[in-house]
Amino acid sequence: MALGHQDHSAQDSAPVPTGDLLALAVAQKQAADDADRQLFVTIAEWAERHTTGALLPDLYGTFGLPDDDAHTEAENAWVSRFGMPGADTMLELAGPGAPEISEFAVIELAAALGRSTDSGRMLLSDAVEAKHRLPKIWQRLVDGQVQVWRVRRVTDLTRSLTQEAAAFVDAHLAHVVHTASFTTVKRLVAEAAARFDPEACEMEEVDTAASLHVTLDLSTAWSIGTANGVHLSGLLDRADAEELEHAIRTLADQLLAAGSQDSLDARRAKALGYLSRGDLTLDLASPVEEARQRRLETTKPTSQPRQPRQPRQVVLHVHLSEAALKGAPEVDPDTGKLGLHLARVENHHQTLTADAVRDWLAVPGTHITVKPVIDLHDQIAVDSYEIPDRISQRVKLKRPTCVFPHCTRTSARTDLDHIDEYVPPDRGGPPGQTATDTLAPLCRRHHRAKTHPSPVSTSSTTIAWDYVQLTPTTWLWTSPHDLRYLVHPDGTTEL
Repeated sequence: MALGHQDHSAQDSAPVPTGDLLALAVAQKQAADDADRQLFVTIAEWAERHTTGALLPDLYGTFGLPDDDAHTEAENAWVSRFGMPGADTMLELAGPGAPEISEFAVIELAAALGRSTDSGRMLLSDAVEAKHRLPKIWQRLVDGQVQVWRVRRVTDLTRSLTQEAAAFVDAHLAHVVHTASFTTVKRLVAEAAARFDPEACEMEEVDTAASLHVTLDLSTAWSIGTANGVHLSGLLDRADAEELEHAIRTLADQLLAAGSQDSLDARRAKALGYLSRGDLTLDLASPVEEARQRRLETTKPTSQPRQPRQPRQVVLHVHLSEAALKGAPEVDPDTGKLGLHLARVENHHQTLTADAVRDWLAVPGTHITVKPVIDLHDQIAVDSYEIPDRISQRVKLKRPTCVFPHCTRTSARTDLDHIDEYVPPDRGGPPGQTATDTLAPLCRRHHRAKTHPSPVSTSSTTIAWDYVQLTPTTWLWTSPHDLRYLVHPDGTTEL
């Protein structure tokens, strides 16, 4: 019996002894591992049944290509290999030597497991990699001698190896995979790559220099208290990193000398902000610092003049209550107590306080652009197939993500799909088919899955994903294998 479904009334009358409770936890962990193992094997079998040859033709003639007899030899070869453009394709999910898998099979499996397509693809990729490229490790998994998460830790590293290198890892790791540390696995994979693909290792050193980058994760959603925080990551040249470290440390020390009460970490983070605006030194109010700056200017007359501060550029789509705009006190409608004004930042998927927005905009030189409020209750319709901006913007504001089950891709970069197939007016189509209530945002991948046929079982008559709109913010999806999902503002519910 699962822990969450135990008879708690019996436990209250007769508490489980501590030793037995620990044994129960171990048994439940074993049961969970066994369930994960069975699922992983089933996923591998699903992939096995959707390898090359499982594709269906494009029944809709999306690109209007001529009949096969009229195709050139090259076109026929391409169609036999990949199918029609935009239809189902075969994906190389694992390394060399593993079979290719139907893309639409990946999409349906991910939805059935309650995962995003990307997450489901990675899970299926790991299963294919383990079964076909690491047979010794796979057999230990099937025999119940190793956990799935340990196998996936290996497959994540071996996908990029040659077939020979993967076999080397499999042979040397299989007998200890149930206890090997991640460091051990990485070292063995690195040795295999160096042994069997030395040219690639040399190229990797060259590519490292070409892959230097700095990434700001502006799309990360945060809690209210830290909504104005953003993750920063990157890969720098060592010399550049040393100089950047020196600049950050110098500015952090200057902030401390100016009386900042922030922690060292907070001062270092703020130092990056000053650097982004060209502030290599700060305008400190400290008399000691001002005297030091005057001495430097006197002793170094040939030094370059300080660069002017760059104006801050902030692009936000902010939704604020009328009370916040007027500065009136905010009363929480549920508690009746005085609360905080909250703002929803549309393009960063954040909810933060109005004070945070005010602090962002208070930096001197910040440019502010105010756009009119859009009333999402407005219903706009046109007869053309093309979607005007005034309709597109309203549809995407109403639904911030793709409407496919479990998909979280922002609607700002999605297609807009006619929920009911568009029929041109000259072919008898009704007026106003392109409207704010007849369109739904779909990312390109799921738009294709909805439009084109999918691999199906012989007992099913459904050949593609289908959906209907139940309310302006609720959609009912049916998969090619008749699984149903209700997509609503809170996520996806499997029916």
